[in-house]
Amino acid sequence: MGFDEQIRQEARFKAMEQRLSRLEEFLKLPRPPWTPPTPPPPPQTSAPAPVSFEAPAPSAAAAPKDRSGNWLGVVGIICFVLAAGFIIKLSIDSGWLTPVRQIGLAIFFGLGLIASGFALRESDHEYSSLLQGGGIIVLYLAVFSAHRLYSLISFEAAISMTSLVSGLCVWLYLRIKEDWYPVTAAIGSYCAPAILGLGAGAVFSVYYFLLCSVAFATISVWVRSRTLTLVSGYLAILMTALLGLDLKQDALTAVMLALNFLIFSTGTYLYTVQSRTPLTEKEAGSFLPVLIFFYAVEYYFIDRLRPGLAPWLSLGFAALLLGLYLAAKKKFPEGSLGSQPMILAFLTVVCFHSFYLELLPPEMQPWLFGVIALGLALSRVDLAGYKKNSPFRIPALALLAVMVIEYLSMLSHLLSGNELPWLAVSLVSLGSLWLLIDLKGGELAGKNAYGPLLGAAHLLAVAGFYRLTKDIGSLQVSASWLFYAVCVIAFAFSRRDEAMAKSAMFVLGFAAGKALLYDAASAPTAVRIFCLLLTGAALYGSGFLIRRISGWKTAAERPADGNMP
Repeated sequence: MGFDEQIRQEARFKAMEQRLSRLEEFLKLPRPPWTPPTPPPPPQTSAPAPVSFEAPAPSAAAAPKDRSGNWLGVVGIICFVLAAGFIIKLSIDSGWLTPVRQIGLAIFFGLGLIASGFALRESDHEYSSLLQGGGIIVLYLAVFSAHRLYSLISFEAAISMTSLVSGLCVWLYLRIKEDWYPVTAAIGSYCAPAILGLGAGAVFSVYYFLLCSVAFATISVWVRSRTLTLVSGYLAILMTALLGLDLKQDALTAVMLALNFLIFSTGTYLYTVQSRTPLTEKEAGSFLPVLIFFYAVEYYFIDRLRPGLAPWLSLGFAALLLGLYLAAKKKFPEGSLGSQPMILAFLTVVCFHSFYLELLPPEMQPWLFGVIALGLALSRVDLAGYKKNSPFRIPALALLAVMVIEYLSMLSHLLSGNELPWLAVSLVSLGSLWLLIDLKGGELAGKNAYGPLLGAAHLLAVAGFYRLTKDIGSLQVSASWLFYAVCVIAFAFSRRDEAMAKSAMFVLGFAAGKALLYDAASAPTAVRIFCLLLTGAALYGSGFLIRRISGWKTAAERPADGNMP
């Protein structure tokens, strides 16, 4: 730009300023104050920046990753595993590769997947672990097929190589430490042989699943993943039981099921101790189905070998689980653990089936009613304060089921048979039931359980006295019922228990109706007079006591000053 051109531009700017000034004067606008121009920023030097104690803003790299793509990766790994399995089986159909080359190709394919996972580790650490999980599955399949399909290696060599693969699986987790890796490896390692049809009838299969269980139970302690323990436990028990049905070797299957149970129970305990994190109630509840399934299949296989041994071994498994729970509880003495309801539920199932239904002799089972009633009466259990969400709800339901079963059994035998042992059991049970009412009735008064408890006692008493006096005569039966009803009303009078007194009225009315309508009508005149006098005295005396009890209630509802409201 020349000097003349610069002078012309300055002249144009001055002319514009003059026009704007005249326009502002015409419009009477205030002029803004003059501000000096902003000086240019000083040049940056190499001085260190001040240290900031504020938390840095989250960057794009630190943002949480979208995990929805993991499922696509899992499906891709499944495709890789299936491809490797069908490569191994290819020679059966076409003879394209020799068995040795196919096993070698599968091993290189598995190692290639593991190496690819390491290569992609910097790009996406979590997603790349899926490839390494698929590689472990392929290596397991290669060793499995080398022994099962082609007999290229001996049984001992297959066990050793499977152990090496399990060790590699553990070592890989120590390097990558991603939860998706062990879960993917566990599902594929257990399910792939069955999906590809490689496990049917193979004794090696049960050893293979056992070694997988050792590997994944060990990893679950380090990975601190209850999900891995749960998934591998379900698969190990399920696959071993299915293979046992096909192998027809009950002893081997029972031993392997027991070892799998021991591995995962101990692994769960070690996880709790190492991480100082006990099971929550929800987590423990997810383990209950696999424990029930293990109990059912283990009992089945042992019962086929030694029927008398199965209940005792089942109680031993329950005792082992209880011992692990008590050992864990010592580590956390501040309160009950979340696994308490699950442990109590499993113990209840085992004791109900193995002890009550299998071990306890049939002639001893009816005595359980009296024993349970006596135990409830003498214990410090607050029956009125029992909550529906209590961890003891399943044991309580089991005890109630036992009492109901034996109660109905006693009623059935009292009404249809003449066995003296059943009469003795019923009278003892009646005494235990009334002791329970006497000691715990105050807690249950006003509760929904009090009425059924009184009704059960009255019905058992009516059936028992009927069996006791039936052979003597019909009048004696009515007299025993009247005597029982009067005793109950007198006992209610001493306790000031209106509900008990009113409940006895049903027995009293039934006995009086039978005495008046049946016994008096068919008896001689002298016996009829005695029957009428006895019935009238019982009814009048009972009515007097009930009026007094009702009077107590009316007096209790009056105001304190004695004036009527």
